[in-house]
Amino acid sequence: MTRRDQELLDRQLRGLHIQPRRNGTLMLAIVAVFLAGICLGSLRSEAGETVHFNATETALSAPGGSNPTVLR
Repeated sequence: MTRRDQELLDRQLRGLHIQPRRNGTLMLAIVAVFLAGICLGSLRSEAGETVHFNATETALSAPGGSNPTVLR
């Protein structure tokens, strides 16, 4: 790159004002949205209703209610 090319490039880039990245602000925004989602989810859920899963029955259940075939 010649001196003239460098001067032309400097003139072209002079108009650009690139802001430095604010990683801390972005991380804070992500955490705030995450916590807001947790709060809204807990407000929408019914506190008196708990869900219990039996892992074996859940894993072996078929969508139509029919008995699943177990391969051995």
